Amino acid sequence: MRTPDQIPDLMADVVREHPLAHLELDPLPSGVCFLWVKLGRRNFVLEYSPTQGTGVSENFDDTPPFIGHDEAFDSLGEAARHFKSLLADAARTEADHLPKALVLREESLPYGKKQ
Repeated sequence: MRTPDQIPDLMADVVREHPLAHLELDPLPSGVCFLWVKLGRRNFVLEYSPTQGTGVSENFDDTPPFIGHDEAFDSLGEAARHFKSLLADAARTEADHLPKALVLREESLPYGKKQ
């Protein structure tokens, strides 16, 4: 199945609003998509299912796996708005724990090669 357009749009919003966030997208053949975002010390997940709605959670070091989501939404748009509000809160509270600079490389060297 195809990833809904709202997922890449959400990712673009997150990158624009929180350039130091780490994002991972895991789309499954069933159409279920997991979007993981780490911002500072905080870790969030949005799980979209084409048949069961969308779940949003903040995961902690002691969060057991497979316990369900903190919030459930019938609408992906509502879930995305809630997800972005959690990230905005994290950006405010994690300001001291975010990297101070971002370094980009023009090219990467093949494995095992040194400059």
